Amino acid sequence: MRYVAILDGTEHEIEIEELAADSFSIRFGKDSFEADLRKVGPVSFSVIVDNRSFDFDVARDGEEIVVASRTRSTRLTVADAARRMARAAGKRREVSGRVEIKSAMPGRVVNVLVAPGDDVKVDQGIIVVEAMKMENEVKSPKAGRVIEVRVTAGQTVEKGEVLAIIE
Repeated sequence: MRYVAILDGTEHEIEIEELAADSFSIRFGKDSFEADLRKVGPVSFSVIVDNRSFDFDVARDGEEIVVASRTRSTRLTVADAARRMARAAGKRREVSGRVEIKSAMPGRVVNVLVAPGDDVKVDQGIIVVEAMKMENEVKSPKAGRVIEVRVTAGQTVEKGEVLAIIE
């Protein structure tokens, strides 16, 4: 997954690839490294990079994410790179017809927010998937009706797996 993080007013490109459970390859600007990331509490994480351990808490504050360690606190804004570029170009893709909502990455379904027959609006939450120790709400790209939900809470999913269908 590619992201753009705004840290102290400067944009940074971040690319994260899950290598295995709790193991990630991270590219931050021109720097690359592997990290072992584990969620150790409701908002607490432990990260090991190059045999060095870091503990921090992560909390959302509006549009910002606050990352706090023992010595300091940092605020940053993170956006999906592809969506950010589309928004910057002033484009909102028009979606029509039958749409398969797919998982963007491997993970575990935490919550199913809709049922077959439900009417949904554009950007309405459909399913919550936990991936890379973060909960991601999968949203509807269009207004329509839920035709099928193919997952249940607790189920593991693979990248590209169809979660739901909307017409």
